[in-house]
Amino acid sequence: MPIDSRNLENDEFGYSCYVIAIPAPDELAGPSLEIEHAAEQVRAKIPAHITVKGTFYGIQSLDGIIDMIRTVVARHDPFVLGTEGMEFMGSDHTVILGFSVNPEIQALHDDLVASIFPLSKPAYRDDPYKAHMSIVNEVEPEGIRIAKSMFADLDFVDEMQVGAIQLMGRDGVAFGGTWKRLGRFELGG
Repeated sequence: MPIDSRNLENDEFGYSCYVIAIPAPDELAGPSLEIEHAAEQVRAKIPAHITVKGTFYGIQSLDGIIDMIRTVVARHDPFVLGTEGMEFMGSDHTVILGFSVNPEIQALHDDLVASIFPLSKPAYRDDPYKAHMSIVNEVEPEGIRIAKSMFADLDFVDEMQVGAIQLMGRDGVAFGGTWKRLGRFELGG
């Protein structure tokens, strides 16, 4: 059952919730941050990324989650994620860029969801999986206009090489908290 993870309190490991994501290529990270600032993003947001396993919480062991991720990434080779067919999703206060889901990212997602399920609680349904990059979250309508306009001017890459994923943890609540990278894991070992 979905929960509102915005106000979760920190657990014994120091984080209120977690996400597993693909870091965006360097050429998108800087412009994405500029868009966030221009749109007046104030909610805690993970730096430019593509979500592979959405928000989860209530973990039994941070070391256990990290070990599980290492095991999963060893089973998956690096792959390419195309950007053809990207489309905007979201609401009046959110801009999300959706990607076409290829078999490689779907398999990685499915493996992570199945492996994390016994170790945590999901904040929302993970399936059907929608590969996505949050551009801005919970900003004013003017911020949405600014974000879409700036994104339209961005020279987006044709494809992204995916060689690693990262575990992110949010320290604190959505408004006032900060996301921290807890580990980076190379695909294929």
